[in-house]
Amino acid sequence: MPTLISIILIIICLLVILTIVIKKFPALAILDVNNIPGQKETRFKENIMKARLERDLARWGNIFMKIKNLVGRRLGFFKSLHIKLKTLADHYKKSKKLSLSERQERVRILLTEADEDTKNENLNSAETKLIEIIRLDNQNLKAFRDLGDVYYLAKKYHEAKQTLEYALKLAANLKEDKAKPEINFVLAEINQDLGDLEASLNYIREALEFEANNPRYLDLLLELSIIKKDKNSAVATLAKLEEVNPENNKLEEWQNRINSL
Repeated sequence: MPTLISIILIIICLLVILTIVIKKFPALAILDVNNIPGQKETRFKENIMKARLERDLARWGNIFMKIKNLVGRRLGFFKSLHIKLKTLADHYKKSKKLSLSERQERVRILLTEADEDTKNENLNSAETKLIEIIRLDNQNLKAFRDLGDVYYLAKKYHEAKQTLEYALKLAANLKEDKAKPEINFVLAEINQDLGDLEASLNYIREALEFEANNPRYLDLLLELSIIKKDKNSAVATLAKLEEVNPENNKLEEWQNRINSL
């Protein structure tokens, strides 16, 4: 009997792992990163997949330890996993048969739902829907941008960085220059949170190349200049900020911080 229980537990664990892999892998596996020359973009897929799988498997680790005390639920859990696996397989099989118009409509609906989920802070649901969009349309720049924002809101900074770095390359590939400044801005914020101030400065300066008078971008450049104790940059940025946003309530505070450098 103990041997049978052990076998059942192993099968359950393997099915859970398989469920996680099936859930996470298909959407990321279809990223057409090879369309962007000169970059080893497969690392993007590998790193995100590895990070997410490790996180999810670690989360399940504690659950496995409790299964031994839940004999009555084991068979029910096994059955539910079987149903879930079959549902996932059917879902992916059907989605491959969608016509172009059906895919476009599905993407439109998912984008709307993901936006609502993000607004309501249902980040896991938003992530799932955005990945589904990418699986259906791996050139959908908005989905990558929104997915990066979702990771950032969830404080998954490394995943947010990798996703938005890819979005930036995709924007260049699609010649979507209007999307570049905001992506650079968010990447600057992410790198600041990660403690990489040089990378943060590079991204915010790149954003300002597109929108030189954007107060939000100037705010961040000024903050970074002060943190780096770059007084010349701080003085010049404050002067520019006073010019484009004289109503900014932090001008006096920033001036005092600059004076103390």
